[in-house]
Amino acid sequence: MSYRIRKRTKKDVDEFITWTYEGVYSFYDNNIQEKKIDGFLQSVDTDHLYSVIDHQDRLIGNCEFFNVGDSPEVVMAVGVQMKPSLTGNGAGLTFIQAIIEQGREQIGYNHLELAVVDFNKRAIKVYENAGFRRKGEFENVIRGENYRFIIMEKDW
Repeated sequence: MSYRIRKRTKKDVDEFITWTYEGVYSFYDNNIQEKKIDGFLQSVDTDHLYSVIDHQDRLIGNCEFFNVGDSPEVVMAVGVQMKPSLTGNGAGLTFIQAIIEQGREQIGYNHLELAVVDFNKRAIKVYENAGFRRKGEFENVIRGENYRFIIMEKDW
């Protein structure tokens, strides 16, 4: 299966904001996070904010590239989300590889970082298989709960 990234449309965003996940992965539910919904609604046709589609133009996910860090050097990070019905089915590596390769072609980075909540072992394994390595960690309070995140990075 091949995937590609393209600019987001209003129709994409309308679908994103309905996505909910099973069990512990409900942490990623879009419909309960007002800030996330607002961000999606403002992200249509915006640079570095993409929808991910398959070879039949079906929506399968989204991704966002953004600058992080306080150094004078630009540090590019990526956030990714796969459609709930497609998670856990072995497509994660192809999904992340398409995003990072196409993002690199369009944006031109040589270093990429991401953060993943520590309980998401599936995603961590996919990122490691894609060549990311652990860089550090941090804690953050989300919806009143404390979560530990792992920072991962990849160089070219």
